[in-house]
Amino acid sequence: MEELSIGSLFMSEENPYTPPVNQVEDPPIQSAVPSSHNYATLGARFLGRLIDVLIMIPLGLVIGSGYALVSPPKFIAVEKASDLFSMGATGYGYGEALLLVVLSMAAYIGIQWTFWASTGQSIGKKVMKTQVVNLDGSQASAKTIALKRFAIMNLIGNVPVAGSLVSLIGVLLIFRRDRNCLHDDIAKTRVVKFAASSQ
Repeated sequence: MEELSIGSLFMSEENPYTPPVNQVEDPPIQSAVPSSHNYATLGARFLGRLIDVLIMIPLGLVIGSGYALVSPPKFIAVEKASDLFSMGATGYGYGEALLLVVLSMAAYIGIQWTFWASTGQSIGKKVMKTQVVNLDGSQASAKTIALKRFAIMNLIGNVPVAGSLVSLIGVLLIFRRDRNCLHDDIAKTRVVKFAASSQ
């Protein structure tokens, strides 16, 4: 049987006067992995989207004007309010209106593609220092952003009446805890503060 010394009962090998060492890490504010610490703010998302819309408006005007020169619209009288929602007032049918939407979307995607592919940022997101990432924090591909986030919702948004309602609901979803809009849910992406490590 081992003998116990009085000193060994009362003294440990560690110095009792050594200050404790905490293993506390800072919250991942600049991490690309989505968490409540690094979600893009509502203001940053709004301003980023506004910048992108301001890019898209002139594109649509140029494409619409060019198409009108090639195929002038036949303006017709609006007999009832529903004519305004069925694009009857412009003289273009659904086919031509859809063609104009697709051409405008293609031009917009062409302008933004390089930005999306390099950092997952549109021009507006680059200005506001936000980016689109997958739910695991990896950078979203340009294809995911173009097709799942942008094209699907824009096509839905151009459906008379119902499209506007879906678009409004889709945007209002941003007030949920995860700050995702409908297009984020469809693409399984999230908008976060820009983190260079996610490139």
